[in-house]
Amino acid sequence: MIYSLKQLAGRYIAVVAFVHLAGVSHASDRLEVLTDAWPPYINAEGEPLGSAAHVLDLIGTEADAEVAWRYKPYGLAYQLVKRNKALLAYPYFRNRQRSGEVLFSEPVFSVRSRIYYNRRFIDGERVKRDFEQLRMGRVAGYSYGEQLDKLIKDPMIFPNELAALEALFTNDIDLLPMTEGVMYTTLQRHFPNREQLVLPIDGIEDESSLHVIAARTADGEAAIAKLNQALARLDDLGIAATPQSIDSNKKRLDLAKLIPAEGYPVILGRLSDDESNQQYFALPQGTRVIVLEWSDKIQRASDSDRLYKIMIDMSKVVILNGPHVGKVLFVRNMHIELL
Repeated sequence: MIYSLKQLAGRYIAVVAFVHLAGVSHASDRLEVLTDAWPPYINAEGEPLGSAAHVLDLIGTEADAEVAWRYKPYGLAYQLVKRNKALLAYPYFRNRQRSGEVLFSEPVFSVRSRIYYNRRFIDGERVKRDFEQLRMGRVAGYSYGEQLDKLIKDPMIFPNELAALEALFTNDIDLLPMTEGVMYTTLQRHFPNREQLVLPIDGIEDESSLHVIAARTADGEAAIAKLNQALARLDDLGIAATPQSIDSNKKRLDLAKLIPAEGYPVILGRLSDDESNQQYFALPQGTRVIVLEWSDKIQRASDSDRLYKIMIDMSKVVILNGPHVGKVLFVRNMHIELL
């Protein structure tokens, strides 16, 4: 699939300062980038470039400029631009207050932000009923789009997403706004066993464009114009690239290991769900699997507490290690222990 630059940059973030080197030709211009870790868009210092950094490299190439990365907090970067101590910063949501303090480029890309809660401590009905009374958190210096920013009142401030998520898991806050891609990536990297606990509030979200900002000076106006021209040229050229796929709504995988059960010391995997097919494989204890499809009996409520038939029913799994790696087999529920 071919993406235009504006489509390609659907989830990207960085903080930029455009530096013109006096007495040097245009080909020697330098893009000095003030940024901070915001995976998957900007990876930590020393790691391979994130997807947003890659897009900035494309822009730099089109502008005949070299990109140089410097890591600074996003809130500080905004203040540096506002006080004319840095020329450009990127990206930021446009709102009324900021429009009076800095210059904005044309929209570069857009992201969706939502407000999340921990269903271990609160349910969706209470979230909607008592929203204004619930404890909110947010990351210092961040905006989540004009619509969500209006809903964030008296929040507890955290230095980064990881600290904010930890507070959501320890019940120090009830609600936490975050961009979808960042939430999904942070959960996957740091809390993979707890990602099922975090849910977005239905019907509350903000999808807004993000922009390069510049100091309100003649140099700022010139730099914004230069970047807008580079963006437009790349868009017209139809530059092809594959953006990193972020799908925070995709089905979570049920990772499990296989264990023996009383009366069933040997773990067997049947080749087919057809009971007339009696071909089995012996599976070592501790074999890791992904449950592809739980059996009907384990998904439905039972009218009896005699659950033996449920436990000997079979679910569909794919084998991840051992002598039968890659095989899709049917295993008794009693042998499946979720990780």
